[in-house]
Amino acid sequence: MTPYLIYTDSAADLPSHAYKEYDIRIVPMDYMLNGKSITFYTESETHDEECGRLYEAQRQGADVHTSQITPYRYSETWDKDLAEGYDILYLAMSSGLSATYINALTAAEELKDKYPDRTVSVVDSLAATGGQGLLTYTAAMNREAGMSLEENTAWLNKNVPFLCHRFVVGDLDYLHKGGRVSAAVAVIGGMLSIKPLLIIDDEGKLPVVGKSRGINAAMKSLVKSYQNERGVENVPDLVYITHSALYDKANDLAQMIRNVTGPDTKIEVICQTPIIGVHTGPEFFSVCGWGKHRKES
Repeated sequence: MTPYLIYTDSAADLPSHAYKEYDIRIVPMDYMLNGKSITFYTESETHDEECGRLYEAQRQGADVHTSQITPYRYSETWDKDLAEGYDILYLAMSSGLSATYINALTAAEELKDKYPDRTVSVVDSLAATGGQGLLTYTAAMNREAGMSLEENTAWLNKNVPFLCHRFVVGDLDYLHKGGRVSAAVAVIGGMLSIKPLLIIDDEGKLPVVGKSRGINAAMKSLVKSYQNERGVENVPDLVYITHSALYDKANDLAQMIRNVTGPDTKIEVICQTPIIGVHTGPEFFSVCGWGKHRKES
């Protein structure tokens, strides 16, 4: 079996230990903060500090936006690995939210001409933040268990629809500015104290599925949604909670999730990458785990 490397990008959130534990690699992404371009490496030791600076800047009204990964960056990142005899498995940010998936496919085709005996397999995660991270972590576990690149790719494509994301934002203005929700939908987030509850659907897009009044009620909604959807077999009993540098509330949410799971469920609390935080704003929580098919949800 040809050895292969597992990559994701800076839109994914993973606990810091996962990168070294499973040799997970990153294609970095860029964001702009008040006109300054910043390349974000999620595996960096300064991860939490960088995330905290972004969310504090947003609270102060900073101008922020992101850019897509170009085909050139993909090719530049993967060229050396392919030359050394490795294949690549890459889990991309949702095609419903970004063109990075398409750009990765373009790079893979170009690299195939240069390295005809090598394979770059690109998986559309239909996910972001903790969901994309959880899928990547599972891919790494699959490789550790002996799955070939082809077997792992097939497993991931089959099981992506069972990856469930539930998240709350303070308002929808950031998602609207980034083109992720329409102006009509964004009006919901402008209502006093209303916290929209969203999911990532089977097309990788962001429908609003509920509303709560106040952050505590919103957290209870996240837990209830998770409880209703969990319970599928043959996937890791693992939950990723991501947040916008709101550590106390995130830990409270983790305890609420723990109260409805068994003791064997592993819960990871992660400060959300700025790449997604630019679009979700400084009041964000998500709960990601394996559950019912998204069409059922």
